[in-house]
Amino acid sequence: MLDKSRKETYIVRMNILLDASAVMAIILNEPNRDKVIKLTKNTIILAPEVISFEIGNALVNLFRRSKITGEELLEAYRNYMLIPLRTVKVDIVKALKIACKYKIYAYDAYYLEIAYRQKLSLVTFDESMKKVGENLKITINQNTSEEHIVN
Repeated sequence: MLDKSRKETYIVRMNILLDASAVMAIILNEPNRDKVIKLTKNTIILAPEVISFEIGNALVNLFRRSKITGEELLEAYRNYMLIPLRTVKVDIVKALKIACKYKIYAYDAYYLEIAYRQKLSLVTFDESMKKVGENLKITINQNTSEEHIVN
């Protein structure tokens, strides 16, 4: 027999899109790291299918500018690989239209295209991407996951 007096707690897990600046904050232990962790709590983390290439390129760029050592680069990439994210296919044509309209990099437009199309909150610390995202009515740096009580 079903016990109707018992209350159940469950968490609605929302999808949230992370950009490379948010991922880099996590893997390099940057000041925004805790904010990213808080924003992604109880969410399914998504990123464009090109995220690994962008993270690798950003890390090599830091290495070339002597901001990190080769070992730190490899450790950061290993930490990236531990993040439980799911990749999402980008509609390249739509992303390129966004890039041209707002005069932004294609990589930035990939995130915006996905967030717009799938109505996702986007976690980013890139100011120009925030501005374009707000123009496109994309929710920026918010976690809309909620805990619900079911009777």
